[in-house]
Amino acid sequence: MIKSISFLQRKPGLSREDFVRHWLDVHVPMCHAVPGLRGYAVSTVVEQQSRPDVPGLAMGDFDGVAQVWFDDLAARAHAAASAEGKRWHADGGTIIGGIRMFVTNERFVVPLPAKRPTFKTLSVIKRKPELSAEEFHHEWAVVHAPMARAVPGLRGFTLSEIVEEQFRADIPPFQLDGPLDGFTESWWDSPASRAQMIASAEGTAWFAHGSTFIGEIRSMLLEERVIVPVQAVAA
Repeated sequence: MIKSISFLQRKPGLSREDFVRHWLDVHVPMCHAVPGLRGYAVSTVVEQQSRPDVPGLAMGDFDGVAQVWFDDLAARAHAAASAEGKRWHADGGTIIGGIRMFVTNERFVVPLPAKRPTFKTLSVIKRKPELSAEEFHHEWAVVHAPMARAVPGLRGFTLSEIVEEQFRADIPPFQLDGPLDGFTESWWDSPASRAQMIASAEGTAWFAHGSTFIGEIRSMLLEERVIVPVQAVAA
């Protein structure tokens, strides 16, 4: 199964309130008619987060994140070519002024509980320039990821490795200092529980290790809405 992550920037002149209203009330419900869709979640941005030990990644502001799951790239292409998919994309073009869209392979390291938390942190990661892609992947996926299982208060954790970036002819890409190396998502019961995790010995060690291979990062706290549930598989 593949997962597509899209960062959405509203059209100039459209208020954030009007963007979110159309997106959630009009655009999102159209997904139920799209063939082959295996999962769909949308998230609005609550706040930007920063780290004192890792430089921030230059990335244009955006108003929401959409995530869709399909069996494979062929199923995704079939959905996009369908009449329902075309209507869905066309409606998105009426409110989205800029987009960055990535196809990924997602791996759950800490499975989510049955009652999925509402808030999560999504991080956009770029490796240190002196590291090769292979060296980065080893530190990220082989060494760093398993450390998450010992972190108290962490309710879910995924890695999403980038397969390719895709572009839309009708919506321009917004500014992003790429290329990127991957995405992580972390779920918490509350912002307070996240703060407690960061202060714990396990959380401190986890973050310290991340700074050894992450060159730049952009993290944001999101409020997530799951529209079409997808079955998570533990690593």
